[in-house]
Parts: sequence; structure tokens; C-alpha cells
Amino acid sequence: LFLKDKKPGQPFSFWVSPTEPHRPFKQGIGLDSGRFKAEDIVVPPFLPDDPKVRSDIADYLYEIEWFDEELGRVLAVLEQAGELENTVIVFTSDNGMAFPRAKSNNYEYGTHVPFAVRWGNGIADHQDVTDFLSLTDIAPTFLELAGIQPPAAMTGKSFRQQLLAQQSGRIDKHRNAAYSGFE
Repeated sequence: LFLKDKKPGQPFSFWVSPTEPHRPFKQGIGLDSGRFKAEDIVVPPFLPDDPKVRSDIADYLYEIEWFDEELGRVLAVLEQAGELENTVIVFTSDNGMAFPRAKSNNYEYGTHVPFAVRWGNGIADHQDVTDFLSLTDIAPTFLELAGIQPPAAMTGKSFRQQLLAQQSGRIDKHRNAAYSGFE
């Protein structure tokens, strides 16, 4: 409905924020789905390798796969509307996995989140940029891509340079750290 009401050529911003893979998970859905086998589940070293933990991780993975399918439907709607190639899409998460010593903790599993950007023909196909980025960098990047100078008061730094780079790896040697905190 949003895209149908939008005027042709009108810029837009739309935020999709599903609840998957947030708790509570439907207990046992991962293994019951047949998509996962308990013996194939990789248990992080800080969690006990226990059948209940393996099942809980399978439930979490099931929720992630569900959201992946939902993202595919979002991309299909954009394509049907003729907007896919002209839309900057950022896929990320606001926190790590919902497990002890992960979510709401400043350990790797709590701060290392997925981050992928798609922009039709605007960026090179499949690059792996290793520069450190923070979620606070998204807003100044969107502003810069729209031709607006980000206000000096913004704490984030645009990653436009990384998006438009024609190679993978380290693009800006000064992006060598990321910081996190817990309030």
C-alpha cells in the first residue's frame, strides 16, 4: 500500500523491523521443521553443549531463516513496483543472538551483527569490505547519498566511500576500530 500511494519518482524511506528472531521462540520449531539436525548445530564455546541448548539454537536459526524469506518477499514487492534497482537496502540487526553472553553483552556474539547493503546498479556486485562500521554510520550515509551534508553533530561517519569502492577488503585504513557500550 505504501508503494502504491507513493508518487512516481518520489524518494522514500521505509523501515522493516520484524520481531524474528527475538524471543520467545516457539520451543522445538527448529528441529521439528526438519531443516536442522541437532548433531549439525554449532554450539558457541561459551554455551553448554547440551541437547536443550542445541534445540534452542535450532529454534533461533529457524527464526532467522523465516526472516530471510520475509526479506525475499520485500525485495519481490520492490521489484514488482519497479523500485528495486533504485533502492538502497540495508540489512542488519540491532544486537547479537538472544543467548547468555551474547545479546546485551559487549562480547563478540553481542556486538558482531550481520550487515549487508544492496543498491541495484549503484554499487559493485558482491564485495566484502572489512572496514569497521557502526550502526550510527547509517544515517549520515543515507544523507550523503541523498546529496545532503550530514550535520557535524552526528556521531556516525558516512560509509559512502565503502559502498562505491570497486574492490573488497580494507577501503579506509582509518576505519580500524568500532566501539560499543552497554547502558
